[in-house]
Amino acid sequence: MQTDDRREEWMGLGILLSEIRFGVWLENRSDSRLGMRVRRRISWRSLFNSGTMAQQACVEAFLSPFDMELKESYSSRDDIFKWLLIFSKLDGMYELSHAITDSSGLHMMRWVTENPLPRDWDDFLVWVDSYDSEIDMIGHDFSV
Repeated sequence: MQTDDRREEWMGLGILLSEIRFGVWLENRSDSRLGMRVRRRISWRSLFNSGTMAQQACVEAFLSPFDMELKESYSSRDDIFKWLLIFSKLDGMYELSHAITDSSGLHMMRWVTENPLPRDWDDFLVWVDSYDSEIDMIGHDFSV
């Protein structure tokens, strides 16, 4: 009986869990109704700076079944959604949220996705207080 050799894929998962970084911040925008916009970016700690091609290949092997391309960073709405879906599936199957090095970043990425920026000024002020409380709760500084 032959089994599939999935070692490269599993190594890719390990690299991904330790390397992936989630960035969430508010940006001043003069073209926005409220003058602010939520920015989100997913990137890698060092995979593209000091990582090897073999490490990148392992991450690509892991991402392949999810139809996700390996890039230096992700900021489009579709890419962010795909990543959150991947982590939701992984957490459901393997309970891996605690294994992600940047779990506080993932938490805030999920929070801003589940709590979109409101369009009304008064609602925005409440949202900002909630955003700040969420950051205080996880004890992380996301200033860029």
